[in-house]
Amino acid sequence: MSIKITIFLLLPFLFVSCISNVNSTLNSKPSNSLIKKQSYLKLPETLLEGNVSRNRAIEHALTFNPKLQSKRAELRALQAETIQAGIRPNPELVFELENFAGQEGNRDLDSAEITTVISQKLELGGKRSKRTIVANLSVEAAKAEVAHEEIMLRITTDQAFTDLLEARYIRELSEKNVDRANKNLNTLNTLFEAGKSNNIDVGKAKLALSEAKELLSDALSTESNASIELSKTWGGGTANVIASGSLNSSILKTPRDIQSIVSKHPAVLASSLYIARSQAIYILEKSKRYSDVNIEGGIREFRDTDEVVAVMGMSIPLPLFDRNQGSIQAAKERIKSAKENNRATVSNLQSQFAKLHSDLNAAQSRANEFDSQTTAAAQQVLDDTREAYSEGKVSLLEVLDARETLFKIEKGRIKALADLLRASNSIKNLSNQ
Repeated sequence: MSIKITIFLLLPFLFVSCISNVNSTLNSKPSNSLIKKQSYLKLPETLLEGNVSRNRAIEHALTFNPKLQSKRAELRALQAETIQAGIRPNPELVFELENFAGQEGNRDLDSAEITTVISQKLELGGKRSKRTIVANLSVEAAKAEVAHEEIMLRITTDQAFTDLLEARYIRELSEKNVDRANKNLNTLNTLFEAGKSNNIDVGKAKLALSEAKELLSDALSTESNASIELSKTWGGGTANVIASGSLNSSILKTPRDIQSIVSKHPAVLASSLYIARSQAIYILEKSKRYSDVNIEGGIREFRDTDEVVAVMGMSIPLPLFDRNQGSIQAAKERIKSAKENNRATVSNLQSQFAKLHSDLNAAQSRANEFDSQTTAAAQQVLDDTREAYSEGKVSLLEVLDARETLFKIEKGRIKALADLLRASNSIKNLSNQ
């Protein structure tokens, strides 16, 4: 066998070997050095420290929240896929060598036939344009989903911030309560030294101080946990954050046309786009019933006569068994699924608005009960009771009851204002106002 023949025989094996090596390299696990190098990569700083405003917390969450970043990355991936959807199939170059490596006259390449052909697939039924439509609808639906995710993240972060702000106010109130208990105990010690009080009242005052300190400990723990929950919205996990701001909320005008707001909501828009996409997929799957045509053309060289001729060919798959009927039926069912999902989305949003309005009304009613005048009246009762006790007109128990009543009223007012703020801001964010 001649050297030329040997080379031609080895070429296919060398090509297959190269492809196998490439695949094995791509599928192999990363080396220890690569893993070690990647372990030193630093994650972006996502923690906030110290006093944080509501707007800063929300913007930080919108920037670093892992789930939102994942959806944004998926959106960019879908945008890239729209480019791929509109690209034509690549042509193929086919090289054939016949009538060689045989006996006698066919021993070498002198009697060989060499054929070089270019093949091109022609997509019929408008498949490429239909793929592009599906890809574009996927992008638009993903954009609406990102917008919806941003709204929901705003609501979650806003509520977590209000939780932290409420916890801060209750912690400050608990500190004031401890101060009151301390002052009460100091007053009783002074009266006891003057012979105007007794050991029993001093002991009760010490127990009241211990209870106030326990409430403060609970408030500190609640504030710390609320800080951690807030930091989860931006993926921080833990944080030393103190909420700054007021619990007072502006008067919210209840939206009248809820149906209009719901119809324009990004969640409803996304579900409507998924209906359109499922319909476009159905049209695309129906177009796949038409078989694509492969046409080819090239030249063939007869080495023994030094003659070169043209060759042409065409191949058309016969749709005898596979007419894409399964995929067409699946696409039809997914249209129904998308429509039902749209109905569920609309119903869920309407329920959310109804619940928030109910929460808003209840919180407004409670906030009216615990107004500033009620708090001022409870404070005046405590002052009067203390003075009466120092004059021997009332018992210590009445003083402790007055202080506990003031604490409950102040705490109830904080909770009512926080509930009102949560409901009010949630309606604003859900309405995308």
